Amino acid sequence: MNFNYSQEAESFRASFRSWLEDNFPKEWNQEVTGEKWVQRRKEWGKMLGQGGWVAPAWPKEYGGLGLSIEQQLVYIEELVRINAPEVLNSNGIGIFGMTLIHYGTEEQKKHYLPRMLNHEDIWCQGFSEPNAGSDLAGLQTKAVDKGNHYVLNGQKVWTSYGPYANKCYILVRTDESRYKGVSLMILDLDQPGVTVQPIKNIAGESELAEIFLEDAVVPKEDVVGGINNGWEMANYALAHERGIHFAQRSLKMQQEFQQLVTLFQEQIQSGKSAANSPLMQTKLVQSYISCEILKSVCLRNIALIAQGEDTGALPAIAKLVWSESHQDLLNVGVEVLGEEALIKGENSFWMEKFLLSRAETIYAGTTQIQKNIIAKSLGLPSSKGGR
Repeated sequence: MNFNYSQEAESFRASFRSWLEDNFPKEWNQEVTGEKWVQRRKEWGKMLGQGGWVAPAWPKEYGGLGLSIEQQLVYIEELVRINAPEVLNSNGIGIFGMTLIHYGTEEQKKHYLPRMLNHEDIWCQGFSEPNAGSDLAGLQTKAVDKGNHYVLNGQKVWTSYGPYANKCYILVRTDESRYKGVSLMILDLDQPGVTVQPIKNIAGESELAEIFLEDAVVPKEDVVGGINNGWEMANYALAHERGIHFAQRSLKMQQEFQQLVTLFQEQIQSGKSAANSPLMQTKLVQSYISCEILKSVCLRNIALIAQGEDTGALPAIAKLVWSESHQDLLNVGVEVLGEEALIKGENSFWMEKFLLSRAETIYAGTTQIQKNIIAKSLGLPSSKGGR
């Protein structure tokens, strides 16, 4: 594998970096939380959209940049370098947008994609349910055919961006068949019969929501890819979530590791005993090794995607390595700070990130599910004893 960037990719880097230097607000180096953070993410998405930089993977005919895999990596590197916020509509643009481009009608694309790019519509993903999270095929939210529309009843939970969204790409049951009875639809959240209940997480934020549906309506023109074809589209959407997005997480984790090294150096200079502990320094080294492993897995995964080859269990490996080692890294930061991590100040972000990371081994596929996927790829039995 050749990890050197081409001249074309470096030329793109220079162009994008120039735009970022002219447009990224310098005052955003100051951390904000809560509603201010949400508003910043929305504003940044609009700025990227107006500049024509918001959808790196989308084809140009739909308002995207049409970048190669290599250029997308450069794009991510530049955003991570300046510590830019994730755009509020990343769920829609990064996951559902590509699905709609691939499976949607021209009418759906012409209507929804521009509104997605400019953040006129904010999207959330209606997949997980109280009894269908890791076992997504067990979903029970039903859509009943009423002639020119469908009527939906059921519940979704752990819906990222739910409190801020007005649109939801939702999986519903349209037939009893476990996999062939699932459909993907576009749900307008601003209608009678839809109740969005924010869920406060352990860090005190409410980015997640429960969505309750009682005779909510979806017009037939908002069915994506045909009835009972939702399982195929769900897998397509999740494949994009597992793809280049983990390269971004890998880069962010490397950035956090460098912050951790700086923290150790500061603690040692100030005579703090925790940073001088051989045990803590061993944990620091382990975090470095984990960063390098994740980087290698992500680069290999991206190389296979670029070559059009099967990635096998690599996306599951990337998810497993990232979620568990990221928790460990943040835990080291909290441990070395001790009670200082609980005090509001310049180092308080370690505790906030640590608390938010507790869910990383659950969302986007639990650790147990990833291990089953990896086991299956090796011809081994899953935790349920099947193959």
